[in-house]
Amino acid sequence: MKKIITIVFSLLLNINAFSQSAITFHDYSARTISGDTINLSQYYGKKVLVVNTASFCGYTPQFADLESLYNQYHQYNFEIIGFPCNDFNNQDPNNDSTINDFCTANYGVTFQMMSKIATISADTAPVYKWLQRADLNGVSNAHVAWNFNKFCIDEAGHWVAHHIQTVNPLDPIITDWIMTPSVISAVNTLTGYENNLFQFVSSGFDNASINLKINRTESQKMSISIYSSEGKLITTIFSGIAVPNSQIRFDASLLSSGMYFIKAETTNSQQTIKYALVK
Repeated sequence: MKKIITIVFSLLLNINAFSQSAITFHDYSARTISGDTINLSQYYGKKVLVVNTASFCGYTPQFADLESLYNQYHQYNFEIIGFPCNDFNNQDPNNDSTINDFCTANYGVTFQMMSKIATISADTAPVYKWLQRADLNGVSNAHVAWNFNKFCIDEAGHWVAHHIQTVNPLDPIITDWIMTPSVISAVNTLTGYENNLFQFVSSGFDNASINLKINRTESQKMSISIYSSEGKLITTIFSGIAVPNSQIRFDASLLSSGMYFIKAETTNSQQTIKYALVK
């Protein structure tokens, strides 16, 4: 089947190039466990892990792992938002105050807990409809079937991944994603388009390749690598002296459908673009 490569970010400096659903996580609001309503747009610029929690579930000990994850990675612009729910076997029947006391007393939770919501019923909270429906989030359907499902949201509020309850919060699939390059920021030295390390040129014949152009005025040592959306290195497509205006070709047929990062690095600067491959 013909491959179609859609550039999601032509440059991370230009967030408006994003071509996913116009609705993002940041378009919603929600009530905290203490009763305050917050706009989720306050998390712009931060990766967010959204978790539906329960106080009397076999996975409830994951609160300890979530708190550990938060303590380790909060410094990297990372947040956790917990939404208590009582949708599965009546495992969180208490009110917000009691739930909050339970989380604090038993697990020392310091990340943001929200007011209890419905995740799968007719009155499902709007943000949880967005998390589970591709027609809203622009990426994927992801049914919440139990407590402690985990959703990864990037710095611009876009849906990235869904992990079921058996995936531990400290699993590398989550920690590696936290440490992926930001989708909305670039190194400060790259102040203009003419100063970017590279630019996307085109797809090759039958859209089977990605062609990049080196966009600097001097030759320099550079590496260009491609990463999965979870931050795992797939391959380094170039490493050596980058010659200005030269082109680098990568065989996209080696990739499956999904989100990817292409990251270029020199000794004193870096640049990342993000794109989606759909087969």
